[in-house]
Amino acid sequence: MAGMATLPQDSIHLRIKRRGSTVFVLCYPEQQVIAVKEKIAQIFKRDISTFRLLYKDMILDDDASIRAQQIASNDIVHLVFKDEKSDGFEKIEFEDLDKLHLDYEAKTKAASG
Repeated sequence: MAGMATLPQDSIHLRIKRRGSTVFVLCYPEQQVIAVKEKIAQIFKRDISTFRLLYKDMILDDDASIRAQQIASNDIVHLVFKDEKSDGFEKIEFEDLDKLHLDYEAKTKAASG
C-alpha cells in the first residue's frame, strides 16, 4: 500500500467474528492481511502468532491484500485462537441464527398451546 493514495470512501469494514462476539475493523482493500491482523491483535491484546483469520474456510495469507483474498466490505472473517493445549487452532464457532430462531418458535408454540 506504500505510495498509494487512499481516501476515506475507499475504506471497507470487515466483520471479525469469534464465538459470540463480533468486532468491526476499518481497512482498505489494498491493505495486506498482516496490517488487519495487527489491528485485531491490539483489540484482543494478543500476539499475531496466536491467531488466524479465515474467510470461507480458507486461512488468509498475511502477505496478500484484502482484495486479493476476494474479501468485500461487510464480509464475515472468522478469528480463531491458537489452542493452548496443542499446536493447533480452535475450530470456527458461531451461532446458527436460523436454528436459534426455529428453537425459539418451537418453545413459544409449546408454551402457548
